[in-house]
Amino acid sequence: MVNRRISSNIKECALRLWELEWDRDAICSTLLVSQSSIYRWAALFEEFGSVSPPPSPIIGRPRIIGLAALTAIKEIYTKHADTYLLELQWWLLIHHDISISISSLQETLERAGLTRKLLHKIAVERRRDYLHTIQTGFSGTGREFVTVDESSKNEHNVSRRYGRAPIGIPADFEDVFIRGLRYSLVAAINLDGYIAQRVFEGSLDSFDFFDFITEDVVSFPTAHSISR
Repeated sequence: MVNRRISSNIKECALRLWELEWDRDAICSTLLVSQSSIYRWAALFEEFGSVSPPPSPIIGRPRIIGLAALTAIKEIYTKHADTYLLELQWWLLIHHDISISISSLQETLERAGLTRKLLHKIAVERRRDYLHTIQTGFSGTGREFVTVDESSKNEHNVSRRYGRAPIGIPADFEDVFIRGLRYSLVAAINLDGYIAQRVFEGSLDSFDFFDFITEDVVSFPTAHSISR
């Protein structure tokens, strides 16, 4: 007979029919159970007063961080995503009397879905009411805005920072230690794409930036000329 889950009602019904002196073969064929199961249920009922065995007294280690503390931790990271593990460790000790190591705390947070991520930094000086006014009340087309940004590179920027190696062996690789030549790139972009760009050898200073704006970005007779 294939193993299947038998409810407590069927087990009790089988024992009741047996007490009423039903034939065991008739009970087995009617309820689709085996005689050995009936004997086992009768022994359980005689010993524990129930047709189901009691729960096992063997249980695993209790959680160090309970549900209440875990809920509080999630609230902390919702409001303060930059909280260090050491700060959280002290907070648990003071407010919940929980002493836990940093490694166990890290594992607990990962199991709870609180993973380590790159922080998205938002300017504290941002005026949300003014931003909402611009977003909802702006009547232009967006072509009034030109965004200008500067970037630079040297020999250090192109080297890889992560690699792979067997456990216990450092991931060594040879690369230059000198910075080499530095190049700076400044570009302006709008809704149509890049409208101006310039590359400088070395760092970009304020005079070079001013020349780029006046000569390449707003020079006459371009669409963004200051003389129009």
